[in-house]
Amino acid sequence: MPEPLGNSGSKPLSYRDAGVDIEAADKFVGKIKAMTGISDEAVLPGAGGYAAVYRRPSGEAVACTTDGVGSKLLLCEEFNRYDTIGIDLVAMCANDLICVGAKPAIFLDYFACGAIDIERSTEIIKGIVHGCRETDMLLLGGETAEMPDLYGKNHFDLAGFAVGFVSEEELLTGARIKAGQRVVAVASSGLHSNGYSLARKIIGIDSPFRPDLLLPTNLYVRPFLEVRNALGPELTGAANITGGGWTNILRLSKTVSYRLKAVERHALFDHMLKDVALAELYRTFNMGMGLALIVESKQSAAVAIEIFNRGGFAACDIGEAVDCASGSPGVEILESKESLFIS
Repeated sequence: MPEPLGNSGSKPLSYRDAGVDIEAADKFVGKIKAMTGISDEAVLPGAGGYAAVYRRPSGEAVACTTDGVGSKLLLCEEFNRYDTIGIDLVAMCANDLICVGAKPAIFLDYFACGAIDIERSTEIIKGIVHGCRETDMLLLGGETAEMPDLYGKNHFDLAGFAVGFVSEEELLTGARIKAGQRVVAVASSGLHSNGYSLARKIIGIDSPFRPDLLLPTNLYVRPFLEVRNALGPELTGAANITGGGWTNILRLSKTVSYRLKAVERHALFDHMLKDVALAELYRTFNMGMGLALIVESKQSAAVAIEIFNRGGFAACDIGEAVDCASGSPGVEILESKESLFIS
């Protein structure tokens, strides 16, 4: 297990200090886009890059995405608990699909390991099956790869692939987001599945918060689809708050900034303040908001909040989209004792 980074107090820690460079990852993605050069007119825009969207001859569009669960896998090994990581895997993909307005339909998994442990592998697949049932997806197939020369005996990796469908009328592209619209925050369960390279180093093995790092990611599909159907065009955007924290909302539109207030969050986020600056926490973790919705008005926000609350998820109106003052979009966050700006 990696040694904790520790902090002498001279300099707050960052995600980069833990070995993860988000800026470098963004540059790499930019190079991939330049190399592929997809210009097919059947490829449709999807807000934030959460899923690739392709128009079918019938007019309905197919949305596709793939994701993993990162170094949260190491916590499974540490606690010898594997029944929830499959839920995380499904959630990471399904929650991305809904951000372009799609209804998830099909899921496939890739499970790679050094040696197949029947009991462990069964627990992992049980979680995937549970996640698919809760998101009304068909687990259509997958691949199990046993590679002892590449993975240690007890090590494994997971990847998920999901497909959904969306009509062009319901496709969320971010083009209709404008200043004055409201932002609805839907609560997270905890860290979900991002930021673990940093979190594992701060929240040590003796910390009372260590077990909470395994809390499974919330599955937002059913209430989201109910909101989509209830609001129609009054729902203008959705952001899965994953790697990059609250800056994820900036992926939806380059024409607005946001003025938001902090939300109630798991105590483990504030526990990390002793080692990480508040702004860095907001750039790295979900800080209590697992999903953000952009809606036309306060009335629209009230409808969305009621639906999510009824579905078992706390939700609240946390602010609005505003005109970009400097031409560079950002997020102003109002905490109880201070305000900060991230971009």
